[in-house]
Amino acid sequence: MVAATDLSLRHAQGEVFQSDARFRVLVAGRRFGKSYLSCIELLRGAINKPGETFFYCAPTYRMAKDIAWKTIKQLIPQAWIKSKNESDLKIELRNGSLIELKGTENAMALRGRSLSGCVLDEAAFMDAGVWFEVLRPALADKQGWALFISTPEGTASWFYDLWCYAGETEHGWKRWSYTTIDGGNVPPEEVEAARSQLDPRTFRQEFEASFENLSGLVAINFSESNITPTAEDIPKLPLWVGLDFNVDNMSAVCGVRVGDELHIFKEILMVNATTWDMADELVHHFSLERRIDVCPDPTGAARKTAGVGLTDHAILRKAGLRVSTPKSPWKIRDKVNCVNTAILDSTGARRLKIHPSCRETIKSLRTLVYDQSGLPNKKLGVDHMFDALGYLCLMKFNLNKSGKPGGTDFRVW
Repeated sequence: MVAATDLSLRHAQGEVFQSDARFRVLVAGRRFGKSYLSCIELLRGAINKPGETFFYCAPTYRMAKDIAWKTIKQLIPQAWIKSKNESDLKIELRNGSLIELKGTENAMALRGRSLSGCVLDEAAFMDAGVWFEVLRPALADKQGWALFISTPEGTASWFYDLWCYAGETEHGWKRWSYTTIDGGNVPPEEVEAARSQLDPRTFRQEFEASFENLSGLVAINFSESNITPTAEDIPKLPLWVGLDFNVDNMSAVCGVRVGDELHIFKEILMVNATTWDMADELVHHFSLERRIDVCPDPTGAARKTAGVGLTDHAILRKAGLRVSTPKSPWKIRDKVNCVNTAILDSTGARRLKIHPSCRETIKSLRTLVYDQSGLPNKKLGVDHMFDALGYLCLMKFNLNKSGKPGGTDFRVW
């Protein structure tokens, strides 16, 4: 039936189409042909599985209609169509299959459906709950497939996390990245004309499918060179722990100094936890027979996260841990500079090494950006591990000789 429609795909699109992976993630530049590929995928699914339901999802109803409705109607021969609903953007084929176009601005309205396949077009611009809370459960009973297609939207997004996950696992996931030129729909001279009119980061994001942080990364020089499986614990060395106090997402990074390098080999993330819980976890995992130096948020000398009369620092000491902290909070710029110097110093040396299993720490370094006031953006929810690492670096691995604790207009937690 597909052959009868005389459909064709360009090479890059065909690479994605021919894959048998259940979950596929495609990052592509503008005018690559993402939506055309989406419609063909839906048509193939509807043909191969009679009587089943398939969704095309866009960030809004209007986008779904403008991007894909006309294309999907042109692809399907009229003889194959049993019914068509223009207002609901729904086509029923004569074999009983349904293809429905949906906007995800009201994702809860999509709940309760059973799907055999779905396409998330411009997935980076949807809320994470669309996939994790609505569409992924809808695919479960039929073991349905999903195709994620999007231009990038920075690294501080759920779609970037999904992109990374697809590259790290071999269990039913696969990913691709193609530029606008790879799609074959836009002449190279047009792309070059756009290059001259856009700033470099915007051009890389929109035409070269690069994940860019347009507002400025905090860990500006962090790269894959800082991630290595050789960053492992050496039990005979003192353990250094950077700790950021929070009732929700209490965060810690654990490391050792190996020569002139800091190796972060473990991270601890605790939700709805107290300082007692974190202290117990450290003692249970590493034992007090080993020297454990905890470098916490300096404000913990006065704060009582546990709410039991003792300060956070006092709780750590009572649990048998050593506490290394200045008397006054660090300046935010000192913390940022200290971490960045460990990542890449002026000689070109990368002295901070992080084990790949420390996913939240790596995510924090990859995605934390500055807000409009010039401070690390805490609204993104990825700052806790950076702060924990910063406290450790400031106390134990401060390569900036001028970096000293002192007063600040901002509290660092």
